[in-house]
Formats: sequence, C-alpha cells, structure tokens
Amino acid sequence: MIQAEVNMVTEQNELQPKDIPENVIVTEYKRLTPEMNALILAGRNILVTQKDDPVKQLLTNLKDRAFVITLESSPPQEIIQSSRKYGLQILLEKVVGGVTFWLFRKVDKIPQNITIITVTNEQFFWVNTLKTALKSKTERNTSGSSRILLVSDRSFENGLLGMINCLRKEPGGEIVRGLLIQDPNAPNFQLSDPLYADQMKLDLAVNVLRSRGTWGSYRHLPLSPPAVRPTYHAWANQLVKSDLSSFCWVEGTITPDQKQSDLVRVVYSSINFKDIMLATGKLTSDIFVKMRSAAECLLGFEYSGIKTNGTRVMGIIARRAITNILNSDPIFTWKIPDAWTLEEAATVPCVYATCIYALYFRGNMKKGDKVLIHAGSGGVGQAAINLALWTGCEIFTTVGTKEKRLFIQQEFPQIPDDHIGNSRCTTFEQMVMDKTNGKGVDIVLNSLADEKLQASVRCLAEGGRFLEIGKFDMANNSPLGMSIFLKEISFYGVLLDKLFDAPDHKKKEVEVLMAKALNEGAVKPINMTIFPRDQIEAAFRYMAAGKHIGKVLLQIQDEKKLGLPIPAIPRYYCREDRSYIILGGLGGFGLELADWLVLRGAQHLILTSRSGIKNGYQLMRIKIWQSYGVKVTIISGKEASDVGDCEEILLTASNQVPVDAIFNLAVVLKDNLFENQTAETFEESFKAKAWSTKNLDKLSRRLCPKLRHFVVFSSVSCGRGNVGQTNYGMSNSVMERVCERRAADGLPALAIQWGAVGDVGLVADMQNDDKELVIGGTLQQRITSCLHELDGFLTQNSPIVGSMVVAEKRAGGSSALNVVDTILNIMGLKDLKSISQHTSLAELGMDSMMAVEIKQTLEREFEIFLTAQDIRALNFSKLNEMISIDPHTIDKDSKSAEEKTPSIMKLLVKLLGADESMMQKKTFKLPTKQERTKDEIFCIPGIEGFGAVFMNIAPEIEAPAICLQLDPISDSIKDLATKLLPHVLEKNKNRKDFLIVGYSFGSLVALEMVRQLEALSCNCQLILIDGSPDFLKTIKNQQLKAENDEDLGTNLLINITNVVAPGVSDNLYSELQKCRTWEDKLEAYMERMPSDALKLSAENQRNVTMAMYQRLKSVGYYDPYSFPPIKSSITLLKPTLESFKYLSPDYGLTKLTTGKVTVHKLEGNHTTIMDNPKVAAVINGELLQNAMP
Repeated sequence: MIQAEVNMVTEQNELQPKDIPENVIVTEYKRLTPEMNALILAGRNILVTQKDDPVKQLLTNLKDRAFVITLESSPPQEIIQSSRKYGLQILLEKVVGGVTFWLFRKVDKIPQNITIITVTNEQFFWVNTLKTALKSKTERNTSGSSRILLVSDRSFENGLLGMINCLRKEPGGEIVRGLLIQDPNAPNFQLSDPLYADQMKLDLAVNVLRSRGTWGSYRHLPLSPPAVRPTYHAWANQLVKSDLSSFCWVEGTITPDQKQSDLVRVVYSSINFKDIMLATGKLTSDIFVKMRSAAECLLGFEYSGIKTNGTRVMGIIARRAITNILNSDPIFTWKIPDAWTLEEAATVPCVYATCIYALYFRGNMKKGDKVLIHAGSGGVGQAAINLALWTGCEIFTTVGTKEKRLFIQQEFPQIPDDHIGNSRCTTFEQMVMDKTNGKGVDIVLNSLADEKLQASVRCLAEGGRFLEIGKFDMANNSPLGMSIFLKEISFYGVLLDKLFDAPDHKKKEVEVLMAKALNEGAVKPINMTIFPRDQIEAAFRYMAAGKHIGKVLLQIQDEKKLGLPIPAIPRYYCREDRSYIILGGLGGFGLELADWLVLRGAQHLILTSRSGIKNGYQLMRIKIWQSYGVKVTIISGKEASDVGDCEEILLTASNQVPVDAIFNLAVVLKDNLFENQTAETFEESFKAKAWSTKNLDKLSRRLCPKLRHFVVFSSVSCGRGNVGQTNYGMSNSVMERVCERRAADGLPALAIQWGAVGDVGLVADMQNDDKELVIGGTLQQRITSCLHELDGFLTQNSPIVGSMVVAEKRAGGSSALNVVDTILNIMGLKDLKSISQHTSLAELGMDSMMAVEIKQTLEREFEIFLTAQDIRALNFSKLNEMISIDPHTIDKDSKSAEEKTPSIMKLLVKLLGADESMMQKKTFKLPTKQERTKDEIFCIPGIEGFGAVFMNIAPEIEAPAICLQLDPISDSIKDLATKLLPHVLEKNKNRKDFLIVGYSFGSLVALEMVRQLEALSCNCQLILIDGSPDFLKTIKNQQLKAENDEDLGTNLLINITNVVAPGVSDNLYSELQKCRTWEDKLEAYMERMPSDALKLSAENQRNVTMAMYQRLKSVGYYDPYSFPPIKSSITLLKPTLESFKYLSPDYGLTKLTTGKVTVHKLEGNHTTIMDNPKVAAVINGELLQNAMP
C-alpha cells in the first residue's frame, strides 16, 4: 500500500504540534512551490471563492493528470463554470448529505498520438499488433504524448480489464489505456464521436461504457461481513477454539420441510463440565469422536423440549444440543413427568444417565455400600446422592465453599455434617478414614484431579471400585501408582459419550434403569441457574468459575412461542442428495476444497483432472472420503473447453444425482512479459479458464436445473494486476464477466479473486525456503483462511468478490495495556490499582481454566509463548518486562486512559445532590452576568437532566441564561425537545434569533429543538459541548454495550453501583441476572443501594435512574439522518483528551446541517471541559484561536 506524503495547506499556520496528525506537514499558501508536484488536492469549497489567487496557486502545485476532490455547496452550474475556468475535467458528481461531492482531473496536455487496437476473446491476432505498437511507442514516447488505446469488441464478456491491469504493471505499460464497451447498442468506436472523444480526454486507465451512455470503472470495495439473519435452525459454537468470547449462533441444516417424528424443539439446553473442558481447550475433540465432520462442534448433549406431536421430552444426544431444534436419539429420550417443568427436566438426563451408568453398571452399587461422592453440590453430585439414598448407601461427599456446604446440609439432611469434606484440598481423605475406622469406602465417584485424585484412590476399601468421570487426568495420561491395586480395587474410566456408539441393547439397559428410577421417584430435578441464549459466554464463564450450585441452563426459546426464527450467522452446507463438480479437483486447492465440501455434508464428488491420480497423497484423501461414505468419481482426459467433453462431465454428475454446485479451479500458467507472449500462450491460458467457464455456463443452464452455486476461482492478478500474467489476467477477467452476466440473468454466479495461497497449490510449489513471496501486491493466505472466507462468499449475493492479504506492514502493535487488560478481563479483575504487580496470577485466584485461556490468548493474540508453569508463576510485573514496557508507567497510563474515557456515571455522581430542590423545576435561571443588552440563551444539560453542570461556567456568561431541565418520563429525543420548546417560546413570542447550548446528551435535544424552531421560521445558532448523535451512540455502544434493552438496564445499574457503592456490585449483578423485567431490576437495585450513596431521597434516586434508562434507550432509537439537515451553524467544543479515537473530527455534525460547522479544542476531558472558562467565552461570542478546519 502507498504511504502518502500529506500537506495541510492553511492561510496562516496556528496549529499546535500536538494537534497535527502524524505524517502530516502543515504549509502556508505563500510557501507553496510548483516543485511540490502533488497528485491529489482535497478540500471543501475550493472552486467557488472570492479569491482567485489561492485556487490558481493550489492548482499550479499539482502535477499533470492530478485529481481534485472537493465538497462544494454552490449550485452545479457555478461549479461547472469554475472547472472550465481552471481547466479541470469533471469525472464525478455525487450528492452527499446535502452537499455535492465533485471529482476533477487536471489535464494540461491531451495526448494526440493515439494507436487504437481492438481486443477479442476468441482470436488473438491482436497480440503481435500490440507488441509491435508497444515497442514503437515506448521508444518514441519521450514527451508523454503517445497512447495505445485497447478497445474491446461489444461483447460484455470481453476480458480486456484483467489484461490491462497486468500490462500496466510492465515496462512501457503506463501508456496503455482501455475502453471496455459493455453496451451492445453503443455506436461503433470512432475517436471523433463525442461519446468517446470526451471520455478519452480524461486520460483514464480503464473506461467502461454501460447502457444509456453511462461511464464508469471497476473498483475494489469492502465486502460487509456476513450479517446475522433469522434462521429456522441454529446451533451455538465457538468461532475460535478455546476462546469463550467467540461464541455465536450459526445457521443449521434442518429445514421446515423436514417432518421426521424424532424432531424436538429445544426449550432448555444444559451446559455440562465436558462442555466447559472442551470450550476452554482443556480437552480436545479426538477423545470423543473419530470423524472429523463430527469434531467441529461437540458442545451440548442434554436438552428438554417439545416434539412435533406436542409430547414434552428430555434427552441426550452425542453433540450440538445447544440448538433450537434437533433430531433426538429415540432410546435416550424420556417423557417428562407431568409435575415437572421443562427447566427442571433439562437438569436430569445427563447427570442421572452418567450416575446410573457409573454407579450401577460399573460400580455395582448396592444397599449398605459406603460411597464417596465428590463435588456433591454439582449436578452429577446431587444426582449421585439421590441415587445412593434411594439404594440405601452411607454417603460421604465434598464441596468447595461454605455456601455449598450449607446447601448440602439443607438439601440432604440425611448426610451427617462430619461426612461432608473439602474438595479443594486432600483433608477429605482423613475424614473418610476416620469415619470408616480406617477401612475406606466401597465406591468413589471422582471428578477431582492431580493430588486430590491420588487421595481419593487411597480412600478405597479392599475390593473397592473407583469410578473416574473426570476426563482431564485420563486425557493427560496422568500416572497412577500400581501399589493401590494390592487392595484388589477396580478402576473404571466412565465416558457416557461412548454409549452413543454402543449397540442398542447396551443403550437400552441404561434407558430401562433410568425409567425405573424415574417411576419410583429416585430421580429428582437438580437446582439450576438459567441464562438466556444470547448470554452463552456469560453462562460458560459462570460455570467455569465454579460459582454455580447444580446445573447451568440456557433458555433457547419460549415454550409458548415455539418455532420463532433465531438470529444466526449464515453458513454454507452441502446436500446429501446432490453432486459437486470440481474442475482441477486433484490439485492442491482442489483437494482442500473437496475435503471442505465433504465436511459440510457432500456425498457425491466429481473431480476432473487432465492427468488423473498421480501420487499417493491424492489417493489417500480419496480413500478417507470414501470411508465417510462419499462417492468419489474421477474424470481424467476431458477438457471442459471442448463442448463435447464439458457436456460429458456434466452428464456424468447429473446422472448420479442432480448437480448442486460447479467449481472451476482449473488453471494453466504461461507467465511471461507481454513482449514474449504469443497467441498460443493466450490460447492455452484461455482453455482452462475462460472457454471452460463459457461452456459450463451455457450447458449448465440446460443440464443442471437445480444448480445452487456456479463458482469460478479468479485471481488477484486480474483484479490488481501482476507482471507477466497478461494472458492469465485476461482469461480470469472473462470468467468474471460471465458471472456478472449470469447474475444479471438471475442465475447463481460467483467469481472469487484469490490472492496468493501459500500452503497448497501453485504458489506453494513455486516458493523456495519459505521466503515471503509477494504476488500482485499480496502475501500468502493460508488455505484455512481461504475456506473460512469461502463460507461467507457462498452465503452472499455479490457476483465478484476477493480475498487477499495485502502486502503492507501495519504501524504500531499491541501495547502493554492491551495484554494487561486482556488478562485482567479473563481473571475478572477490574484494574491494577487493587493488586500487587508482583503477586503471581495463581495467588490472585487464577484457576486451571483461566490458565489455559490465558496461555492460548497470549499465543493467539500477542505471540507470547509460555509454558503452563510459566503461566502459574507469571505476574503483571514480569509481563510488562517481557514486552519492554516500564511497569512503573502502568498506573500512570491506566489513569490517563481513564481520564480520556468519558464516564456518564462519574459525571452523574459529581452533579447529583448539589441542590435536590432544583431537580423538581423544569427551568431555572443560571447565575450569569445578566447583561440586559443581550438576548437570553438556553442551555440543555446532559444525561442526568439537571442544570448543575452549567454552574461553574455560568458566572462567566454575559447574557441571561435559562437552563432547560429534561423531562423524566419522555420516550424519545424528539419528545424531550417538544416538551421544552414552549418554555423557550413563552417569553420570546416575537423573537426570531436563538442561541441554544447543549452538553453531551443535551446536544441531541438541542438539535431537535433547533429543527422545531427552524420550522417556525426562526434563525438559530447551536453550541454543542462534547456531544453529537454519533458521539452518544459510541458512548452507549462502548461503555454500556448491550445486545438488548434488558442488558442495557443491567449494565446501567452496575455502572452506577461501581462508582457510588462498589462493595455491593457483585451481589447486585447476581440478583439482576435473575430479574426478567426492568422494573424488577430497578427494585433489586434500590433494595441494595445505600441510602446515602447518591445523596438523594429514595424517590428521586428511583426517578433519576429510570430517566437515565429511558434516555439511553432513546439514544439507540434516535436516527437524525432520517430527517432533512438543519440550516443553522454549529460550533462544537471538544476536549483535548478525546474520548474516542476513531470518531470523525466533527463528530459527524457536517452531515446534519447545511450550515457551517466550527470545531474548537479546549483543555480537559468529557467531564472537566465544563470547568473550562473558554466554554463561556465561546458562548459569549469571543473568537478563539484554535478552530479546526
């Protein structure tokens, strides 16, 4: 990418160095010199001005054929006249937010010596003609006046674009211009025709003519990421393995037309410890499955829901039970007792099936046995205790906290207090041996690891049975001393997952005993904590932290509103009853694509290759797919560029099952500089790409009526150009035009411009010694990344897309605070102020789950590689040393970051309680200087709604000022302004000029008030203090990030509490999670908030909180762009410590008014700017010297 040298031109440089962006040079008009030779001039109202000299001076500093970009507010006719006056050619005119955007080109010399060559796709006689012309023109073109104009025939599918992109990269290619005529009704090309002559004067590299004389070109534009959309079937998964923050809902395969009797609409899905271990990376999928297609998502295997016939059921399946609809296992499905709710039922199947399988089928538990059950307050623990009590056993159990111990005592009074031990150390061993007179227990149901596992084994009596349900030690091959077997004990690894692949009679044995326990009342629902489906990350973190008692459930849908679509990321799936054709299917990329299609469900593959299977690797991949039940057909010796061969390929596929998708990956490279290319090298390249695609297009329209996808693999060489690939670029361009044509005809079509793919295919074969190879300005992209992008491409509608890694080095990198904040977030710590930087993470409360997540995050995000032991010994001081940041600067930096970030809550605390009696007034006079010669001004406060925010600057304001306090029960910004407007007009009936001042949230109300005043023919001036719609939306989205109004309410209450009463935050959060409505949340908040926290009466505290909630909601609903822009001028006052880095300098206000927008920077941050006397100076009309352009 190009790093431009940017000059900012001013009449007089009054900018401070800190106000100037990096790599920007500030130059005064009088210091400009023609030697600057600039390529682009950008500005506002450049052309229509009373001063002619500055414009001429600016244009003098532009090189020939430079561009001028300007936003002009004058009428178009004046702009056109000015452009002619200054010798500028108009390229583009576009209206943006009431202002016209113009693009001009400065062309001092129009080339006269032009050679015209017609280019076609079918015959390549023009290749030699072009080679001769290039050589001749290059030798003679000393003045830059020569051009070679390549003109396409009037075929829409002409590949001229790709060839020109490549040719212009080669020596002498800069004199080549292209004219792509895509209008079949356009007149024959003649340079004398004004249609063409006027366009050629612009001297653009590529000119595309569409119907009705429309000129344009092709450009790369960012493709929006796949948007969440309503889906019939969705399931939850992690986009990044081991990253809990990457959980999302993904579109599933079940469709409305599927009517199987075993379909269940899931209402509740349980999270089990296995899910936690998998999601955090402590267990890998290969422990549970052999098929790679099943390994993509193993999360969730317990549910409750309602079958399509209305029967309420609960059950377990092998995987993907965190979903809204599933195909149930008929054996492992149980009817829910009438007395149970669906949420109660969701707590039962997994834990009781595990315990029945372990205790009875492996442990042979019987009456009188002594049983040690670890983690008794957990789901499996409670289930095991219920079954052991039902059988008549003596029970020992362990728990990890006092709260859980109390729970066991209350829930299971049959267990003596001296039979309850501590699961966080090995003291339970002494308890067991004491209470059994040194004999030990008959059965241990274990889920503990490391030294606690060893202690548990020692608790066994002679002939005891050890039932290991924890998978961590087994997966890590932890050692177990053989001496313990001298007691003739039995050790069983219990994996309920294995039953899913077991014979039906084995599964039936568990099902029958489960049904018996249900009928006899031994199976009882477990305590549960319920999270909504959109809080799946929070649910996993909650369970991983060990805070739960019993089960953790996700509510997937409302049982009274079954079948509503679920928002999910779209995902591509293959159909088992369709076939998939891959031309070039035995190449590197072809094999990976075929494998990906198989994993997405394809059962019929047709792979074409010129030479067939050539090596063992190809054969191995085919045998693997066949072992999955896939039918693989290899077609060799057939060329799709031949119509007969192409038809035979399609018939071979469609005779098996209908064709669902065609992928053309075939390629023949004949790279060379254009001077060494021939008609034959172009023909060779065209056969695999262009001509094959045209035949596939024509024949598939007839032979493949059910085709869903028509995909061709193009190249960055076509889209961006690459030296030596004119033939390759042109043939790819033909394919792209074919796809455009198909899309216009309503047929499936997708051309993908891939960059260099580094680990398979042609680029991998060309690469030596793993050196960084740049092709077409791109670096290598890994095949896994390509396939990830392909999934998104296949679910969108643009016919031509691209994926590439641009060869650029990004400035900067991850700072210390990025790393520190990341680890603080994983560990649930607020900041560094309350902890010692030299205390190890383990001592700060890091458990094994957190350690795994920290290790993987450091490696993935920051390229810091540490062992597990290093992680346990790591502290924040060591971490800062690793990344070469002075640890003593952390607190300072943290403070700086805090100062820069606006805190609505801190401002609220600062302002409230100053004078509670003032809160009841709708308006009041501010204590200004009250100069009678000046008109009254009107001030609107921020989110808190009260005028105390203006008290510090009021004594410096010269004019009388009225503060308009915000109504507490308004639902919208417009409603707030409407209610305040009568107070403005009441004493000013004949007044037509108004000055309105808005601070923060009040800026939005001020904008709407001005809109209403302008409707009454009033003239207004707006002063906005650190506020705008864009600014407030950013505050809401970043500081109070919430996916819905319910989450917004929770976040608001927690943020207020963190500032005024941090000691109750944690407890409050737990309570808020249980509340279903805003009113319930508010009640829970009021009950726990200390009476003196905000220095307000309880009634006022409640009213203020409710009002803030309504105002924050109104920010989300407010769309100022749905109204016409106002006419009034706006002055924006910004603090020097800006709140958000990426907001536009004017906070987006230019789009909201046709008037002038002036921006001043004043010392302070979002809060302290209201203490700056310069705010009053601006209100008084004093001219400040730091206005930004």
